[in-house]
Amino acid sequence: MIKSCSPLSPRSQAPAWERTRRQAPLGNALNGNRFGFPGIRQPTRCEAELRERAFPSGAWERGCLLFSLCVLCCLGVSTSAHAAKPPVTAVAFTPDGKAVVVGSQAGIAVRSWPGLKPVRVLKTELQNVHDLAFSPDGKWLLAAGGEPGETGAVEVYFWNGTKRQAARGGHDEVVYGVAWRSDSSGWVTASLDRSLRVFDRANAKPGRKITGHSRGVKAVGILPDGKTLVSGGNDNSLRVWSLKTGKLIRSFNNHTHPIHDLAVHPSKDKDALPMVVTVSEDRSVRLWQPTIGRMVRFVRLDKAIPLAVRWTPDGSRIIIACSDGHVRVIDPDTVAIVRDTPAISGWAYSLDVHPNGREAVVGGADGAVRRVVLKRKP
Repeated sequence: MIKSCSPLSPRSQAPAWERTRRQAPLGNALNGNRFGFPGIRQPTRCEAELRERAFPSGAWERGCLLFSLCVLCCLGVSTSAHAAKPPVTAVAFTPDGKAVVVGSQAGIAVRSWPGLKPVRVLKTELQNVHDLAFSPDGKWLLAAGGEPGETGAVEVYFWNGTKRQAARGGHDEVVYGVAWRSDSSGWVTASLDRSLRVFDRANAKPGRKITGHSRGVKAVGILPDGKTLVSGGNDNSLRVWSLKTGKLIRSFNNHTHPIHDLAVHPSKDKDALPMVVTVSEDRSVRLWQPTIGRMVRFVRLDKAIPLAVRWTPDGSRIIIACSDGHVRVIDPDTVAIVRDTPAISGWAYSLDVHPNGREAVVGGADGAVRRVVLKRKP
């Protein structure tokens, strides 16, 4: 509540230094006190005459002005040199593993691997980039994001030419996650507007809208059967949906805080039960078998919050990026942390695993992008 106060006189409203400045004579500007700062004594007549002899024709004033400008320029350079860069919120390896695509509020850029040297910049209209995903056939790149509180969109790039082909909307809030169909014919988006959208690559219009989450949706995945969706979000729930009908199959509510990310196990064995891993603000990493409604096991980190998660290509390890800037490797059979590597200073928001399974790239605070070795060559 804002409390009202009785009006004060103009003199009592002004602080002491302001009243002193007001009382200073206008001659200050001609006598070395150009900005009317308080506490600067006016020169005597004798001092003024001596100064005029040493610095004739206004040289003193020009010197003072030049000194002030130099100080301001130095402060400006120092401030810009230490200005924080926007965090890297999305990273993705190119299909050949020779480059990394990096997304942030600064745009979308391609860097070499493993050197991480700038290669080129992709044209984008997204104010925020929260996910990057290549199609399974390696021909297309999706960039997901939008403008907070206004719109969510996905931009589609034909990777051979790296030219943007189309921008797809369909959301009233930022898109946080995207998942491709296994045949590269379309994708599904997850948005903070509490909905999922199904898109067909050949059709420019948004497809089916799936609703049911009570808060924003931050992550989505398609199970190997191509028929089932999983999604997680700020309502703490992991939900399972029919891709064809959009109907809810089941919901898991074991997490006690928002889900930041999820990843589907890359198994190609159609007879094996699908496995999904989620990471949450409650500091837990949980493994699920969503088609039978079972949470398999979980581990809770001591202090750090897991923010991003991926499987290695062979499905033998889980890789997580955390709020302490570390990258941790987890054995899915025991949920033991088998490797803990400091990667960046500050929060690590994004992560991807190289196709060789031995390296990862992590992006985070202050525009940081780093290479992380997961295991050495045999």
